[in-house]
Amino acid sequence: MRNLPRVISTAPWLVCLFLAALALPGQALGQNRVTPVVSVVRAAGPAVVNISSTARVRTRTFSSGDDMLDRFFQEFFQPLEREQTNLGSGVVIDGKKGLIVTNSHVVDGGSDIRVQLADRRVFKAKLVGSDPSSDLAVLQITPRGSPLPQVKLGDSRSLMIGESLIAIGNPFGLQHTVTTGVVSALNRRVPVGRGEWMGGLIQTDASINPGNSGGPLLNLDGEVMGINTAIFQRAQGIGFAIPVNRVRRVVDDLLTHGKVIPTWLGLELQDITPRLASHFGLEAPSGVVVVQVEKDSPAAAAGIQRGMVVLALDGVSLEDTADYQSRLGALAPGQKVKMWLLRQGKRESRDVVVEAYPLARAKELVWQRLGLEIGPMDASAEQRNRLARGQALMVTKVRPDSKAQRSGLMPGDLVRRLGREPVGDVDEFYLEMVRSRHQPKVSVLFQRGRAQQSITFGR
Repeated sequence: MRNLPRVISTAPWLVCLFLAALALPGQALGQNRVTPVVSVVRAAGPAVVNISSTARVRTRTFSSGDDMLDRFFQEFFQPLEREQTNLGSGVVIDGKKGLIVTNSHVVDGGSDIRVQLADRRVFKAKLVGSDPSSDLAVLQITPRGSPLPQVKLGDSRSLMIGESLIAIGNPFGLQHTVTTGVVSALNRRVPVGRGEWMGGLIQTDASINPGNSGGPLLNLDGEVMGINTAIFQRAQGIGFAIPVNRVRRVVDDLLTHGKVIPTWLGLELQDITPRLASHFGLEAPSGVVVVQVEKDSPAAAAGIQRGMVVLALDGVSLEDTADYQSRLGALAPGQKVKMWLLRQGKRESRDVVVEAYPLARAKELVWQRLGLEIGPMDASAEQRNRLARGQALMVTKVRPDSKAQRSGLMPGDLVRRLGREPVGDVDEFYLEMVRSRHQPKVSVLFQRGRAQQSITFGR
């Protein structure tokens, strides 16, 4: 009992020490909670926008599953039209000019495009340009007052497998949803429709869903490394993004030309197999073999020859032909690329200047691949089909024993669509065929009289 007063007198000091001990972990926790992910979301989040577009879509009034029967009923029943609202995301890349990048499928056919900013302001947007083959589009809004928040574009060539990534978007209309993951793989090739593929994509396990599409995929430095695209919705825990280096090139072309200019080096390539790797003395089956160099091409001018092995472009190793095609798609006409080659067992480099794909070569490609020659409608065809010039093209020539002839096509048949896009300009038709040349299949909608038929051509 004599010690009791001493215990009571020292109790306040013990209480203070106890409270201080509790406070220290709390302070440390507060500092640790502001992770790199939190910092990136705070910095880049205000530049992510919500996009809605209204489009009119046509649906069949009758569908039996039998193509012959369906074409018969199309003669008597017109398709129904209905309004459809598409939701997606986008990201501001130029706050002063109000430029926004998104996916082309978010705004395809949209007649009324609205953009909602993170601060809830809503703007009507203008479609500057769209490139369905890369699934990219550029919108523009008119900012009022100060410039809009914008993101910083990175370099997708620096991506590393396992690197942490952050996706921001509006999946299922849930605004500014953040998901995280890692780089699962690079240069992925993914089916996006019947006979249609997209290559060179970033694969991530960050959740990418409809509505999230068009938003940015960022690294921990807050740089945009890709634009998310929800193109493979059957997958669970797998997302894909378009590399930002390709985004830069597509955006530049859309702003300058209103469309993407296909490029050309003039090389026909083959993947390196394990057997070929052994033949060339390579440690691993990576790179591509040159099997043909086109006459008067950029590659021919640089002295590249059949039998050489392309090992790297601009110092970055080349995996296969899909990787080559993806990397070429990020290069603009006039740009120089350094190719590292293996020639007769010795390594060397050559500088090649990228060129726009020549129109004459594009026409030859279509003639060889499909056996078709296309031209504008003549006056008789316009009158007979009650179509104005620019609403369709016409088959002018069919090569005997070609895919076109075996499909039943004849001179005078009309060409209405290539893939999902309407056609009306001859040169643009040929260039669009060039853009889809790496696809295993391409669909063309033809018309004869009132009947329309979609024919899919394979390689």
